[in-house]
Amino acid sequence: MEKIVLLLNAHKPDVASIDFACRIATMEKAKIVGLFIENLFEPSAKKESSSESYFTSSQQPDTVAVATDTDQSIRFFVQECARQNVQTETYLDKGEPIQETLFESRFADLLIIDPHLDFYEGTEQLPSHFVKEILAGAECPVLLSPDKFSAFDEVVFCYDGSASAVFAMKQFTYLLPSFQTKKALLLEVNKTGKEEFGEDHRRIMSWLQAHYPVVHFQALAGRAKDELLSFFFMRAGLLIVMGSYGRSQLSNFFSHSAAEGLIRTVDLPIFIAHNNL
Repeated sequence: MEKIVLLLNAHKPDVASIDFACRIATMEKAKIVGLFIENLFEPSAKKESSSESYFTSSQQPDTVAVATDTDQSIRFFVQECARQNVQTETYLDKGEPIQETLFESRFADLLIIDPHLDFYEGTEQLPSHFVKEILAGAECPVLLSPDKFSAFDEVVFCYDGSASAVFAMKQFTYLLPSFQTKKALLLEVNKTGKEEFGEDHRRIMSWLQAHYPVVHFQALAGRAKDELLSFFFMRAGLLIVMGSYGRSQLSNFFSHSAAEGLIRTVDLPIFIAHNNL
């Protein structure tokens, strides 16, 4: 992986997302491209005086970012990346945020985005409408950043037997090889909760064992929406990998409600990829 694109509001860059992207870039020895979006089509968007002060690098990563000037935001981003010894580039796109982001995703290896990110006035429930559109239409894998970063101990691959779930596993493993030193869990939700291995399970476990030192399988009984929330609630040190989001061939396992409920409830990084572009 060479090109990690970090999506940022040009007037409100999120400190936690910048810190998280720098951690990933450091692990993978990759470069971050800061993609700053200015929404030119929101009449209520107001640009404050550039003289207003805002956060510094000494603040905590979960500090709410309130920048007032695009140039100031870009400078802060570049300074933070330099402070963490991460190479960076910056792009500034002026236009309709969704279309601009989807276009840029075509030329990226990985897109990192804060699930709270929005470019319009008002408060939205997680994930924002903007993030939903990006998850459904992005032409590269998307990694949702957490509010608070903690060290990764384990990668959880959510599996429902679909081609999309397997594709997401491969994309994650190939793009983020530094995680191959971590433990891996193949997590399945079914009606009985029995850990019954079929031929597909044996093949997936064999593939994972070729890439990860420790691999486990766990089955949960019940509805995916409920069981995923219970499993991940209040957990730390995990990174979640899941398949399609919002596509026409979306499997029953990852319905809109299950995926959105997970994003809304847990503060863990979530890697999402789909293979039906």
